Amino acid sequence: MCVYWRHHEALVTQWHRVNHALTARVLKILYGSSYPELSLSEEDGAQLVSPEMSADCIIQSWFRFLHILQNPVDLAKSMIISQTPMFHKMALESQAVIDPSHYECLQKLPQIFYKAMRGISIMVNAFLGIAQDVKEENLLTNMSFQHSRQSVLGPSTPPGQRKTSKPMVGITSQLSQKGSKTSNTSVSTKPSSTAPVPQCLPGLLSLDSRLPLAPRRPKCNSILHLFGAWLFDAAFAGVELHQSHTADSKSHRRSTSMTDSRPSSIHDIQTEKNQKADNTCEAGRAEACGILCRIFCAHKTGEKILPVYYSRFYIALYYGLQSDEQHISGQVLSNILFNSCDLLRVDLAGVQILAPSILSALELVLNDLNPKFRVCDQIPIVELRKASVHLLLSMLSLPLHFKDLEIRDILSSEQSSTFFSLKLRIIELLHKALMIETDSTNTQMLLGGLMFMVQDLALCEEAELVTVTQLQQEFPPTESYDAHPSSSHSGTTASIGSSETSYHESSYHCIPNSQDIDTAYGLFAQAISLVCNKLMTSWKSELNTALAAMELLSGMAKVNIRPPNMLMCKRAVKWICDFIVHQCSRPAPFHSRDLHSMIVAAFKCLTLWLVEHSRLLYDKECLHNVLEVVELGISGSKSQEQPVFIYGGSLTENKVSDPPVYKEDKRLMPASMRVKDAAEALLTCIIDQVGAFPPPCGPESLLSLLDEKSLLKYVKGTGLPEHGSPFRYFVLDNSIIVGLLEQPLGNHEDPLPTVTALIRGPFGRHAWTMQLRHSPRNSKIPSSKSILSDPGRPIPMENVGIHHNVKHRYFPESVDKIPHTMADKSIPTLESLINTDNKMRSDLDKMKRMIEQQMQFENQVSNRSRQEAAKKPFPNPETECKLPRLCQEFQTARLFLSHYGFLSLEALKPASSSVPPPLVMLDTSKSGLFSDLEMLDMVPSRDSDTVHVFYVKSGQKSQQEIVFNVSSRGNVQPQFIEFLHSLGWPVDVKRHAGWTGHISTSWKILEQEEMDEDEYQTGTGGSIYDGRQQVLYWADVSSEVAFVIPSIETYNKVMDDKSSDKSQMPPNRSCITLTKPRSLTFESVDKDKVEKGKESPCSPSDTTVVRNRRPGRPTAMIWPDTKIFVIWLENFEDRDNFPAAEMVSLTSTGLEQLTGTVPLSKVPEKDISLIFIHALKNGLFRIHMQGQTGRTTMAIPLVDGMVVSRRCLGTLVRQTAINICRRKRLESELYQPPHVRRKLKIQEIVKNYQMKMDIPEFYTALFQDVPK
Repeated sequence: MCVYWRHHEALVTQWHRVNHALTARVLKILYGSSYPELSLSEEDGAQLVSPEMSADCIIQSWFRFLHILQNPVDLAKSMIISQTPMFHKMALESQAVIDPSHYECLQKLPQIFYKAMRGISIMVNAFLGIAQDVKEENLLTNMSFQHSRQSVLGPSTPPGQRKTSKPMVGITSQLSQKGSKTSNTSVSTKPSSTAPVPQCLPGLLSLDSRLPLAPRRPKCNSILHLFGAWLFDAAFAGVELHQSHTADSKSHRRSTSMTDSRPSSIHDIQTEKNQKADNTCEAGRAEACGILCRIFCAHKTGEKILPVYYSRFYIALYYGLQSDEQHISGQVLSNILFNSCDLLRVDLAGVQILAPSILSALELVLNDLNPKFRVCDQIPIVELRKASVHLLLSMLSLPLHFKDLEIRDILSSEQSSTFFSLKLRIIELLHKALMIETDSTNTQMLLGGLMFMVQDLALCEEAELVTVTQLQQEFPPTESYDAHPSSSHSGTTASIGSSETSYHESSYHCIPNSQDIDTAYGLFAQAISLVCNKLMTSWKSELNTALAAMELLSGMAKVNIRPPNMLMCKRAVKWICDFIVHQCSRPAPFHSRDLHSMIVAAFKCLTLWLVEHSRLLYDKECLHNVLEVVELGISGSKSQEQPVFIYGGSLTENKVSDPPVYKEDKRLMPASMRVKDAAEALLTCIIDQVGAFPPPCGPESLLSLLDEKSLLKYVKGTGLPEHGSPFRYFVLDNSIIVGLLEQPLGNHEDPLPTVTALIRGPFGRHAWTMQLRHSPRNSKIPSSKSILSDPGRPIPMENVGIHHNVKHRYFPESVDKIPHTMADKSIPTLESLINTDNKMRSDLDKMKRMIEQQMQFENQVSNRSRQEAAKKPFPNPETECKLPRLCQEFQTARLFLSHYGFLSLEALKPASSSVPPPLVMLDTSKSGLFSDLEMLDMVPSRDSDTVHVFYVKSGQKSQQEIVFNVSSRGNVQPQFIEFLHSLGWPVDVKRHAGWTGHISTSWKILEQEEMDEDEYQTGTGGSIYDGRQQVLYWADVSSEVAFVIPSIETYNKVMDDKSSDKSQMPPNRSCITLTKPRSLTFESVDKDKVEKGKESPCSPSDTTVVRNRRPGRPTAMIWPDTKIFVIWLENFEDRDNFPAAEMVSLTSTGLEQLTGTVPLSKVPEKDISLIFIHALKNGLFRIHMQGQTGRTTMAIPLVDGMVVSRRCLGTLVRQTAINICRRKRLESELYQPPHVRRKLKIQEIVKNYQMKMDIPEFYTALFQDVPK
């Protein structure tokens, strides 16, 4: 009876109501009440299934009622539905000869077929544990039916059998499946008047609202045993298959096993590959394909699926993904893509055979914002593109991983392709999709994929170059030949590193073309050009997209292409500068925190480019652009604007002919203080680090390794002072503390005026030793000792010269020979004037006598002095020359301040009552000064981050089990050890000069005798890097990262601390050492202190003293303690069971007490960024991102669902962790850059220890000894 009436829509609806009611009871019987519940309305649940039915009765009823309509796929075939006695009777009684399959009532079969598939979809989702709101879906489906053409909505029964009573219409169940979370399904409908089929409705309409599958869900084989025959049959409804996919045996419409049957829609016809398909049942077929994709994507790690299911599924997808215009099915294709995000990342056997078909389908979707085929109306275009991007990201690593491996064609044709042949198509698709994408989330995902592609291609070409070089060395050629490659390898090589490497031009015969995007050289250029242009045109107003673009450009700066593409590097720097200029020049209403965050990120990116490519600053134009941008960021304007037209906007404010405005005359009006701080950091990096990074002591420290205590060891004297410090401390411009040591450092070869300066500024601490020399230090004069020592007796000279007795005249002799003229006689002589005046004559005589007496006296004095000199032993030829006694005491501090222009009357006068003078002396008699200097040294000069790594074996859920895995190498996969070493390099905690993952052990170096004599652990699975002995470390000029792997010892220590003292004292691991500066000291430690350090595996080697924070101290003094966990999963299903909240207690960094943040035990799981890594069987790695809940925390290059290669796994994880921390800092309103925190601390020291003296007292103090 039901078989004869199954073409009635009401019957199918009622069939689903009963099936859903019974399925809800079956789920509780099989999986218990904790399984996601398929809930129905009270009417359906109570009326359709009696609560008194036994479990066996419910299961038997459910199975029998499920098959009461036989094969529901028959609803797609009017020929089968019309083969009933009633249809035959009406055909015989009709006056016209009508085929029973052509009755008008059967025109509604595609709609009924779709409803049948929707009902099966709900049941499959229920078994998979997918939560959905079916009530809303049924409502939307009914609304879509009303928009169908009237010709389709014919009668539902044959003529003569219609009843006057109303059929069972609208008896739709209000079904909803309750999971652990609420499904926020967004639905958008578009009425369609051209297609006779109803709108398709997949189970999930938004990828972001997807809920995790039930962990206890049945295996794929079980679901396929139950529904597979129907679903595979429906997937081929209306499809005429190729001859290689047909069978000679008779088809069966329904079978309990797929091993001995085939779909009834497979006809024994000889068709061509491009045979046009019938899309009448397109909606139901699309729904069936979507169900199959969800089933196979629910594949668990290690789960086995029958080969026959694999083959049928791959053939169904092959026909569903056809992209030719003749037989494309838009709804089927869109449903497959939307439901197959995990298809290439769940270890399905042989799924790579679909790579060419998937790629062709992705090209249809991603190459055009408006696809030319009909998309399922219930799938938004943005969501379809997002699903396509997910599939594309899972395909990026295939060409370079499998390379020349052949892809078997499903049609068994003679033509075959390789994975490497897909490389160019994938890169072009990625490039085109990024060029036209408008959605922010999709754009960020594509940017992450582009960064991965450049990185992977560069490392692959580098590995190939190394292999070729080794082969050439082992097997040198017998004759010379041109080594220019003619294969796909272009000769471009790349290496990834933190510093610029040199290269030889002679080793490269040809520079690759930048247009060849299938090479690292070309893709590097095209990626930078595309991203920079889009950044200036489309992404400049979108915060998340702009930040992702800056992260990509920062990653590109570390990809060193050989030969370097310096032209593109220069253009990249110019584009970044233009971006900063454009953003700073926007009108005031557009300035916001988001805009300034973009500018700060651009300055950070520019810093990395200049450090990694220091040769760019040798270019005059590039240097000018960079310094102009720095000036713009600090002051808010340029000294001289030039006419620059960028994308239709003129940024010119002044004329070129206008005189430049000098910086001291300029009014400082930066866009914001954050922008000003970022520009100052860039300027300091240009002066200090560009061309000089890494420093001689390695990248782990940008500061001097010396401090007061280590310098006093080498002071020329008896040793360390018992009281006070011999250093004089001055503050320059309220921002730099200069500690001057006037005593020379045990260098007896150069007894010259020497001063040693410890300079503490916003950007770190530096140590300088200066000498006042009168001659240059060069190779010819090895030291000043040879100059200042006794030079010895000079060799006497025989020729002493000729002595001339010359009588000096007032006028030359030629004056007397000149004849006098009448004019000369106009002036009378002196004698003629005094002859007549006796008084004047007597005065003249008196004056002459006085002159004669003076002359006689001077002659006597001269003779007496010559006689006395002759009697003295020196100088004379018989006496040796002797040097005067050298001055041993110098006031070098005064000389230093004076010579460098710091000491002046103006510098001692305060500018205002609130601002101290430019030169201030600190009071060293107060002991608190040295403690505050130690606190200043604890503020680092760059950002420090910590990443904790865990290894989870299959089925593990507890802390103790997880941390125990890394105790032995045998407990972990070999790829895990290789991954750890790719994150950074191992460093000894006690010998390390940088961040170690905990503030109590960071920035300290102990002498060799202070080290533990115990041998390091060997054969571990990573537990040696738990922070007790070693950590994995990586650093560049702007940040440093410590990778810590908590071990069972860490767990035991935390448990002991909790049990012993829960309220009085935090664990030693959380304490901060304030008895010694955070500087790199070399002082010895008492042996008892070392022993105490050995007792606690999580403590530093010296005792820790807890010092309470001062009231009112800003929490911004310490950077945000971002929690990032990297979890290696053996079983990908364990990602939902990872105890992230419990693991927080093992990840203390010591910052919790300084920041006053939430205790570790109360850190919410949503604030923890989780990066899951799962090794696939094909050698690739699946990435899952979780916990990024902030506005700006979707960091790249890693994206949720990406599949990456082994070559660049460690690099991408490290870059993503750093970018997550940077975005957290940008998002935090309390965060301040390191140099700002140091500057504020210096101002606090000046306020507390300034010696307020007038000018005379200041100068007097310079000449006095340092107060003890």
